Amino acid sequence: MTRQEIKDYIFCIQDYFKNCIDSGIEVDTILDNSTILDEFEDYLPESEYPIFVITILNGFKTESIIANILDCIELKKVIYESN
Repeated sequence: MTRQEIKDYIFCIQDYFKNCIDSGIEVDTILDNSTILDEFEDYLPESEYPIFVITILNGFKTESIIANILDCIELKKVIYESN
């Protein structure tokens, strides 16, 4: 995926969570019944993953936060591909 595609995907995940919450589903229920965030665990450093989850759950779209997440994903992807 390109950087823009990853960014768009993150925004889609945020929309999914917002729609679920707006329909009355509790956050814990969504997290317990979904693996959508798990796929990012391999691409984010352990210290950045909680920031990612908070960003998703709260719908943060601040450019600096999203850029940092994308930078971390790209760096981890480069390291993964070079091994």
